[in-house]
Amino acid sequence: MKFIIKPFSEIMIKSKPVRKRLLQTLQYNLNLRVKALNSNLKVSIFYDKLELNIKDPDWETEFDLVAIKKALSRTPWIESFLEVESHEICDFDAILEKAAEVYLNQIKDKSFVVRVKRSGKHDFTSVELERYVWAWLLKKLDTLWIHGKVDVKTPEIKVAIEVKDENLYIVKNTGYWMGWYPTGAQDKIISLISGWFDSGVSTYSMMKRGCKVDFLFFNLWGSAHELWVKQVAYFLNNQFSVWYSANIITVPFEKLVRELVTNIHHKYRAIILKRCMLKIADQISQEQDYYAIVKGDSLGQVSSQTLKNMFVIDKASDTLVLRPLIAFNKQEIVNITKQIGTYDFACNMPEYCGVISDKPSTGAKLEDVLKEEKNLDLSILEEAFINKKVAKVTDVINQIQTGNNDIEYSNFALENDVVIDVRDPENIKKKPLVIEWKENLEIPFYDINNVFKDLDQSKTYLLYCDKWVMSKLHWLYLKEKWFGNVKVFKVLEKDKTCGTL
Repeated sequence: MKFIIKPFSEIMIKSKPVRKRLLQTLQYNLNLRVKALNSNLKVSIFYDKLELNIKDPDWETEFDLVAIKKALSRTPWIESFLEVESHEICDFDAILEKAAEVYLNQIKDKSFVVRVKRSGKHDFTSVELERYVWAWLLKKLDTLWIHGKVDVKTPEIKVAIEVKDENLYIVKNTGYWMGWYPTGAQDKIISLISGWFDSGVSTYSMMKRGCKVDFLFFNLWGSAHELWVKQVAYFLNNQFSVWYSANIITVPFEKLVRELVTNIHHKYRAIILKRCMLKIADQISQEQDYYAIVKGDSLGQVSSQTLKNMFVIDKASDTLVLRPLIAFNKQEIVNITKQIGTYDFACNMPEYCGVISDKPSTGAKLEDVLKEEKNLDLSILEEAFINKKVAKVTDVINQIQTGNNDIEYSNFALENDVVIDVRDPENIKKKPLVIEWKENLEIPFYDINNVFKDLDQSKTYLLYCDKWVMSKLHWLYLKEKWFGNVKVFKVLEKDKTCGTL
């Protein structure tokens, strides 16, 4: 068994020295991948391709082949790869029999075409071999009373054969990848990641262009939020940029959220939050030599992503801001998450920035935003920058402990239960939580982590918010702090007997 690996077509248009260097880089990266599966595997380099030979028949199981295909499909700068059976050429009849062994069952009741690639000296041409294989396969089907036909334009099955000198390769399967540039082909950048659909895809987009991508995470809601996002960062780095030991920089923004909610007009909160993020990102970029900041914005998707608001937000940074998804619609982004494997992460990671906004401005003016920013306590921003944490993404897997815990829900408020409404005061005022015959506390999400330890710990507390976003995150945080008397209050609005809205 052998895999023939076709490199990204852009390699072949480079000059000879550049092409050689790039193929050697690809060979090195591939050997890192496959030797992790089996130390005896080795990738060899040729003029226009690479080859991976499996010489140990005991290792050639279905599971092993799947692992190899997965490794090849996650290696940048591979355009396609062929899983082939290798044989020495004896005669025409031997070639025909080998082709029938592989393809006869596949072409039953289907249209097919035969394509032959040949190099070396032979007493037959590629077209002659194609015709002989067509005729032989049709004859075999006829003897089995099975229908089959040749279709050279739109065949259902392609019978692929390669002949090189004295060797015959019968192609069993073909895998395709997106090409990409290898990690390190471009410079170092930092990507803002929230764990939701957009940030994962924007990060992935820059990885496939060869950038060395580090992650920047602004922690708005506590350690549970941090753990969830770190899992996404680890997945992206491990799947698409394993050759680069990426950092994840975590900036504590919980105090800033509280400052925004209490001192900034609601229409400017989201814009000023994004500006504060860019200010920190700009400082980090200058300190650690990042050439660009990557954001997951899509034009017009939310209020902060109008052209006017993005213009105002970008004024907070001197570093180049890249938005790979600027012209993508939401469904396109979601579809990509399904392709790259981050969809399930994103489905369980609601977007938190919008929680603090109420009737946000879609066309803010810079002078108005700068005037409103004067109400911020800038020492909080300075403190956040100083208290940032830098860690290797590869270490994240050891930190994930509470992220997989089953969340404890309650649909009923019992005698010893206290419901805590963790929504911000404005939302509570607009739509107050009316609890029938039960004690009800109002502790905003930005205070709950600090206040909870001072509550009566003989009671059980049910955390409530209308979309269960903040209540679930703070349940995880409190459980991590060894509080066992907390659950998420999850009841239907129509269920009045449980003490709901």
